[in-house]
This record gives sequence, C-alpha cells and structure tokens, in this order.
Amino acid sequence: MESKRVLATSIDSETRRNYLASVDFKKDPRPTVLRTVGAQADPKHSALLIVDVQNNFVHPELCLYKPDGLGKHSKGDVWKAEPLIPRMLENLPKLLQAAREANLLIVFIRATYDPKYLSEPWAFMLERKGLYGDICIEGTPGADFYGDIRPRPNHPREVVVTKHRFSGVWHTDLLTILRSNGIKTVVMTGVATSGCVEATTRDLFFNDFYTITVEDCCAQPDEAGHYSSLDTMGRSYGFVVKYQDLIGLWAKVRQPAMVAND
Repeated sequence: MESKRVLATSIDSETRRNYLASVDFKKDPRPTVLRTVGAQADPKHSALLIVDVQNNFVHPELCLYKPDGLGKHSKGDVWKAEPLIPRMLENLPKLLQAAREANLLIVFIRATYDPKYLSEPWAFMLERKGLYGDICIEGTPGADFYGDIRPRPNHPREVVVTKHRFSGVWHTDLLTILRSNGIKTVVMTGVATSGCVEATTRDLFFNDFYTITVEDCCAQPDEAGHYSSLDTMGRSYGFVVKYQDLIGLWAKVRQPAMVAND
C-alpha cells in the first residue's frame, strides 16, 4: 500500500531539505548531533523496538478489535477491513531479519492487562471498550507474540519488555536496557500506531533518544488514526521512513555478531 500522505511528515523530505537549504538557520555547534537517517540508524547505536505484535491485536481470529466492534463477541475480518495490519505483518519479518543480520539490539515489547495491574481509571477504560479481563491476559494465546515475530531463545541481542500501560517506558526496565547497550536511536514498529507506538516513541524522545518510526511496519485498525499519528511523530519526534530504506542502510553498515549462549 503506497501513500503520499506521509511524505510531508518526515523532516528529511525533499521539500523540507530544500527549504532548510534556502534559509540561514542556526545549528547546534556540537559535532556529535546526528542529522540524517543514515547517521541515526547506524547499527552500532540503534535498537529495533517491536511494540505489541500480539495475537489479541493482530491475529485474524484472536484479534479483539474487529470491524463491527470491540471485545471477544465482536465479528468481522479485521485483515480485510483494515489492510494496514496484514501489510505490517508482511513487512515486519523482513525488517526483523535485516536487523538480526546487522546485529541490532532488538526489543520485543508486550502488553499484559490482567486485572491485578489495573488502577480504577484503567479498569474503567477497558470496561467501556468491552475488553476488561479479556485482552492480553498472561498465559493466554491472545497475549502471545504473533507467529514468528518473537525473540530467539537465549539470544544476547534480543530481549522482552513487559508493560501494563500504553508506553513501554512507564514503570519498565526499557530505559536501563537501552542505555546499558549504548543505544542512541530507537527504530519504532508495531501496534497501535496512535496508541502504544506513539506513546512509547514520545516517552523515548523525552528521554533523549533519536526516534525513527517505520511507517509500513506500524498499523492499527483505522487508517485515519494511523496517518494522523505518523504526521505527529514525523513533525515532533523524529524521522518517518519506509522499511526498505532501513534494510538498504543496514545491509551497507553491519557490526560483528555476538554469539548466543547455549
């Protein structure tokens, strides 16, 4: 699915570059500022974050966000009604493989919303959506990662972060993991674009990370919300790119692989 709507969202668009070149803007004097996608996405200091690619959000049968409503009693083919989801599930494994070949740190972020984790406002929010007690409950198939988009066992460059709120930063060890591995840039993918992906992107930018959002490796059940969120992230938090842009970059610049523990 090709769309022209995201072209204006990236600071690195041709129109934006031409505009900046035509005017004498001030620049930060520090030589360490990373100003291009290539510099920011260098495998030596980049991490691929995969947010909430779990069955309750994307599986054609277990998804609780259906065209005719929310919850386990809703019906409809979410893949047919909202092709952003199958597009993401087709593209993301290719990006994941490229990240593995370039030896990026890969963080699989998952949500669990068991009642024991929910405050009263959160319980109310899930109740009114018809999702309370059903969505991403620990140990259920719905909370599991979708298909092969999951970490390799015991691999030192692949970790899981479990969250109980929309942001993967809130009360998790994500910041510790990223900083301990020398990460400067987070490459954002997953669902929902305007929900947990944007919330995590925003919080990571506020914690001084460069952010690159991969437009065609993110999705949600409505196209309007998806593109509106990309516009926000591209204008305020970092770059918005397509997955093939990063695959090309990572193929040129790779770092030595670490050996996984048996």
